[in-house]
Amino acid sequence: MLWLFARTVRHSLVRLTLAAVGVAFPVAVLGATLLFIDGAVSQMTAHALAPVQVEMRALATSLDVDMNAVGRGLATVRGVGRVDRFATADVVVSAPGTGRLPARLYAVDPSYLDSHPWVRASTRPGGGALLSTPLPGAPAATTITVDLPGETPEDAQPLALSLPVRGAVDVRSAHTWSAIPLGEVQGDIAVVPRAVLVDYATFESLVLPAVKRLTVDGGTGVFNQGATDLPPVSVEFHVAVSHDAYPTDPARALAWSTALRRTLERQVPGAVVVADNAAEVLTMATEDATNAKILFLLLGIPGALVAGGLGVAAATAIGAAQRREEALLRLRGATSGQLARLNAAHTALAGAVGAAMGLVVAGLAVAWSSGREVWREVPPDRLAVTGLIAVAAGLLTTVTRLVPLVRAGRHVDVVTARRPVERRAPTGVRRDVVLVAVALAILGINALAGGLRQTTIEGQTLALAFYVLLAPILLWFAVTMLVIRGLRTVLVRRTRRPGPLGTWPGAALRWLGRRPARTGAALVLGTLAVAFGTNVVTFTATYRAARLADARAAFGSDLRLTPADASVAAAAVPPRPGPAVVATTPVRHVPARVGTDRKNLLAIDVATYRRTVTIAPSMLVGRGVEALAENPNAVLVNFEIADGFAVSPGDSLTLTVFPDDPNRTRNLTLLVAGVYRSFPPDDPFAELVTAAAAIPGPPVPVDFHLAKVRPGTSAADLARANPGYTVTTLGQQVVQEQRSLTTLDLRGLSRLESLAAATVAAVGVAVLGAFLVRERGRETAILRAGGATTAQALTAPAVEGAIAVVGSLLIGIPLGIGLAALGIRVLQLFFMRPPPLIVVPVGALAGLALCMVVLSAVALGGALRRAARQDTASALRESDGQ
Repeated sequence: MLWLFARTVRHSLVRLTLAAVGVAFPVAVLGATLLFIDGAVSQMTAHALAPVQVEMRALATSLDVDMNAVGRGLATVRGVGRVDRFATADVVVSAPGTGRLPARLYAVDPSYLDSHPWVRASTRPGGGALLSTPLPGAPAATTITVDLPGETPEDAQPLALSLPVRGAVDVRSAHTWSAIPLGEVQGDIAVVPRAVLVDYATFESLVLPAVKRLTVDGGTGVFNQGATDLPPVSVEFHVAVSHDAYPTDPARALAWSTALRRTLERQVPGAVVVADNAAEVLTMATEDATNAKILFLLLGIPGALVAGGLGVAAATAIGAAQRREEALLRLRGATSGQLARLNAAHTALAGAVGAAMGLVVAGLAVAWSSGREVWREVPPDRLAVTGLIAVAAGLLTTVTRLVPLVRAGRHVDVVTARRPVERRAPTGVRRDVVLVAVALAILGINALAGGLRQTTIEGQTLALAFYVLLAPILLWFAVTMLVIRGLRTVLVRRTRRPGPLGTWPGAALRWLGRRPARTGAALVLGTLAVAFGTNVVTFTATYRAARLADARAAFGSDLRLTPADASVAAAAVPPRPGPAVVATTPVRHVPARVGTDRKNLLAIDVATYRRTVTIAPSMLVGRGVEALAENPNAVLVNFEIADGFAVSPGDSLTLTVFPDDPNRTRNLTLLVAGVYRSFPPDDPFAELVTAAAAIPGPPVPVDFHLAKVRPGTSAADLARANPGYTVTTLGQQVVQEQRSLTTLDLRGLSRLESLAAATVAAVGVAVLGAFLVRERGRETAILRAGGATTAQALTAPAVEGAIAVVGSLLIGIPLGIGLAALGIRVLQLFFMRPPPLIVVPVGALAGLALCMVVLSAVALGGALRRAARQDTASALRESDGQ
C-alpha cells in the first residue's frame, strides 16, 4: 500500500499541489487575521500603561509603621524596579505680610526627581522648601513658616517650621500626588491650592513627630480607606514596576498586577495597604481587547469563509481526475477499503502541506502588513491557539472536499459520466430571502431599541451588541446570492430565444446562458471576495477619519501654548500672537464637585473661543457656546452628567468650585443650557463647561492657551516669540484618557485583507479557466476543426472570464460600501465624537480593483494559452477517453 501511495503522489504532483493550496488559503487568511488581532492586543497593555506615573502606592496603615523595614521588604519582590519614599500632609504656610494659607506639603528624596520627570523643580529638594506658586501678599518671600492646620492643643508643641525658600516646583503634571489613593473614588484628582516640596529627611525628623503628637489620644493615625478626600497625612512608598514585566495580554496583565499587589501586602502584613494605580487602565484595556477581537473577527470572518469556498472550488477541479484514477484501480482489483485508506493518506498529506504553507504565508503576510515580526510579541500559548484555530479551518475545508469524493467513489464513474444533464431551476432562493429577513430584523430591533450609543455603564463591551455585526455578514452572503441568481435567471431566459448568432461574443453569451454553472460559481466567489475587501478598506478609512476627528477634538486647535511655570499661568497674560496667529483663547480647568463626585469644570473665554477652535463642539440636546455668551450663569454638561444626575436643558445644577481650597470654596447654581458629547479641547476631559466670568473670586490661573495659526506656521518660531510658554503640536500631544481601541493602526489589516480578497477573486477566475479548458476542450477542438481560428474558439472562455471579473467588481464594490456603512455604527461606542457616515477610499478601492484585474488576467491568460497550444486531435482523443 505504501508503494502505491508513493507512486500516485509522484505521478500526481499537480493534483497534490492544488489540493494543498486549497487548504492553505483558508489557513492563511484566518491565521493572518488572528495573528494580526494578537499583535494588536499585545500592544494594548503598553499603551494603557504609558500614562501611568506610579504603578503601585504602598500606604502605611499607621504612622508608627517602620517604613524603612517596609521599603526593604517591598524592594525584594520580583517585578519591582524601584521603591521611593513619599509623604504628604495638609499644612498651612505663612510669611511676613500674609496670613495662614492652606497648602499641601510633599516630601521626597532628592533622587525621586531623577526617575519621575513629571515633577519639575528648579533645584533638588533639601535645605529648604520649593513653592508651586508665590504666596499672595509676599511674592518675594525668602522664608516661610510651615505649621499644621487646626488648633494646637495646649499640651502639644506647634510645628512652626521655618524654611528658606530655595526655588520653585511645578506639580501641575503630578497627578499621582493629588489623586485620592484608595476607596470608591480612587484616582479622582483633588486640586490643592498650593504645594510645598521638602526633602523626606526634613519631613521624617521634624514634621512627622509633630503630626504624631496631634493625633487622638496620643496614639497613631490610621489611614481611612473609605475617605473621599485626600488623607490629612500619608506616609507611603511609590513602587515602580517595569512595564516590560507585565504580560502583553491586557487580561493577563491585570491578573498579574492584582497578584503583585497582594504579594506586596504579604511582604509586610498589616503594615501597608497597596493601591494599584494600573488596575483601572488595564481593566479598560481588557475590555478594549475583547472589543477588538470581536470587531476584527467579524471583519475577517467573511475572508476566511470565502477563502474556504475557494479551497473547495479548487479541490473540485481535481475531482474528475481522481474518480477516473479510482475506477482504474478498481479494475485492477483494489477494494473500497484500500481506496478509502489511499484517499485518506492523500488528504492527510495535502492537509499537512497546505496547513504548513498557510501558517508560513500568514506570518509573512502579517509581518509585511504591520512592518514587524508580530509572532515575537505574542505569548507562545496564545500563538499555539491561533495556529490550531487556523489549521482547524483548513481541516474543515479538507473534510468538505473529502466527503463528496467518498460518496462519488461508491458509484461507477462511467454511469456518472453518462447521467443526462438536467436543467434545474436555481435553488436556495428561499434560504437567501430568509437570511436577508433575519438581518433586517436584527437591524430593525436595534433601531427600535435606540441603536448603538455610548452609555455611562462601566465595562460595557461590544460583546453586548455583537449580534448587530452579524447582520452585515448575513447580508454579505444573501444579497450576493440573490443578485447573481437574478442575473442568471435573466440570462437563461434571454438565451432561450431562437435567433441568428451574428458575432462570436453573442455566441459566447448564448453558450454561457445555457451552461452558466461554472461562471456563476466564479462570479459568486469573486463578488464575495470583492465585497469583503471593499468592506474592510472602507471601514478602515472611516475608522482613521474618526480617530483623526477625535484627536483634533482632544487637542482643540492648531497649537497649544502651556505656561512654563505657575507664575506665568497665574499672570494670565496672553502670549504674543504675531502675524502668523489668527486667534488665541485661554483654557482654564476649575476643580468642582457635583454632589459627592469630583468633576472637572472647563472655563472658557466665550469671545475668543469660537474664533480659535478648529472643530466645533458636538451637542446632543440644547444650545452650545452661544448660550454661554448670552447667559454668564449658564452651564453645558456632558451626557454622563445629564444621565447620572437626571438634568436637562432648563434645569438648575448646583456645584461646588474649589472644594479643596477652604479660602475659595463656593457653591454655584447654574442653568443647564445644553448637553454635549464632545467639547474641544477634550483632553483633559471636562464634564462641565461654563464661561470664565461665572467663576467668583480672582481670575483662575490659565492651564494653556489654544492658538489657531495660518497654514505653514512653524511651532518653533512661535515658541521663540513666547519664551515663557511651551508650544505643543497635535502630533506631540499625549492624550491622558484614551481608549486603546481608538489608537489601533488598521492600515495593516486593510492591506492584508485587500490582498487576500484580490487573490481569492483572481484564483477563482483561474479555477474557472481550468474548468473551461478541461470541460470544453472538445467543443473548442470541434470549432477549430470546423474552420474557426484560435481567437474565435477562445472567445467564449475569455468572455466568461471577463464577465466574472467585471461582474465581481460591479456587484462587490457597492455591496461592500453598504456593508461598511452598517458596521461603522459600532465605532460610536468608543470615540468621543460620532464617526462619519462613510468615507469611501477611492484610491484603495482602485488599487483593489486593479490588483484583482491584473491577477485575474494573468490567471485566465495562462489557462487560455494552454488551450491555444492544445492539439485538436489530442483534445478529441482526451474527450473521448473521458
